[in-house]
Amino acid sequence: SGGRGMLGIPLESKDVTKEALLEVFPTEDVLNAWARGEEAEWPPMDDYDDDQEFERPRLRFEVGQRVSCRVGPDPVTGWAPGKVIMLWYREPNWP
Repeated sequence: SGGRGMLGIPLESKDVTKEALLEVFPTEDVLNAWARGEEAEWPPMDDYDDDQEFERPRLRFEVGQRVSCRVGPDPVTGWAPGKVIMLWYREPNWP
């Protein structure tokens, strides 16, 4: 998918609730704007000054840590060993 249509929730899948999804998932207005091909700010940053640090959730892994990476759709063979080299990676074309 090239990273499109994905979002990360810092929870184990068994711990994901509707409330957790509503906290991290774009609003209906934002989704509709994206569907029309319009720019829409997400996550909303209105409450933050440019100089103010945005508080991000604690992640499960740290830079340098060895991990198993999902590299394919097969639940058994779709994994490969890897190493975390960066946190909060972004592509310019990601929403």
